[in-house]
Amino acid sequence: MEKTGWGQLGIVLALSRIFSEAANFPSHDIHYGMQRFTVIIASYLLLSVTLLPVFTAVKQGRSDIYSGTAGKSAAAVLIIYLTAASVITTTRLQFYASSTIFDVAPPWLLILFVSIVCLYGLFKGISAVTRTGVIVAAIFLLLLIIVIIGVSKNITLHYLYPAITDNTASFFREVMSEFSKNAEIAIFAALFPTIRKGAVKSLYLCLPLSAGVMLLMTFLYNTVLGEYLNTVNFPFYMLSSLSDISVLQRLDGIDVTVWIMSAVIKISLIIIAVYNLSLNIFRKKKAAYITAAASLAVSSLSSYFFSTNTDDFLDFAGIMETGLPLVLATVPLVTASVLIKPKGIIRDEKA
Repeated sequence: MEKTGWGQLGIVLALSRIFSEAANFPSHDIHYGMQRFTVIIASYLLLSVTLLPVFTAVKQGRSDIYSGTAGKSAAAVLIIYLTAASVITTTRLQFYASSTIFDVAPPWLLILFVSIVCLYGLFKGISAVTRTGVIVAAIFLLLLIIVIIGVSKNITLHYLYPAITDNTASFFREVMSEFSKNAEIAIFAALFPTIRKGAVKSLYLCLPLSAGVMLLMTFLYNTVLGEYLNTVNFPFYMLSSLSDISVLQRLDGIDVTVWIMSAVIKISLIIIAVYNLSLNIFRKKKAAYITAAASLAVSSLSSYFFSTNTDDFLDFAGIMETGLPLVLATVPLVTASVLIKPKGIIRDEKA
């Protein structure tokens, strides 16, 4: 099985999580303000609890977690969840791109392009995808720095006020919605046996990095856009448009490119995870490739359907954002880790 480094995977998982923040629809499902800071922190605390069974399996060096009936059942449930997460990612990318600079392009064109690139990523393997993801993450970091410089003169701190929550009734719903966007738990649970050494370090890097960047982005949203924040669909795209950098007049175009590339990396990771899980079920590479390709096809076709049926997508996303699908996806994994006696231990290899 092809392996990758913990640092590369940690950075790429953080990037894929940050994509979900950039592709949020604030006027529909996210209400920014001081409550937004609390929501992000609370969602990561909840996430840390949900990660415990995965964390334990990784620390034990379990390479046999998906063996036997219990393990194969856990793998099957994760495949279903990851396919649904891929649908969400592809559809949000399509909405994001068509709402910004690709407003005249037909939905199927972007979906087809993403599908072809992700299928190529599946055959190139986890190492190639994570290396590419690190490059995309570096481009995003550069973009973030440029955006900060460009909007720094527009930062108004009086938009920040001493409050933990703005609306208690919506607080818990928003926490669960934010928690549900962490499909990276399932991706990591499927991919940790492919890490050469120190798999758990991927979590130590991914979680604080993604949380820190999201809090920084929220700070910029609130202090630059202020009371107009909840009237724009994609606040980071708006910040890119407002950035006054004479050398880069089309910073919003770079922003869209970064998020398209980030989504491609995330979906590629998902189908590679599906491939690895399928390999544990069928024990044949051909069957695993067919399952991964079928998962990608379901995601693409569903996204195309949702591109013209927005209300149906919001209903589907509403179910996913209750947080229950993510929790239920980890239950069989917990069961497998308890029922399966440790046989295979992942030995650290020199990178």
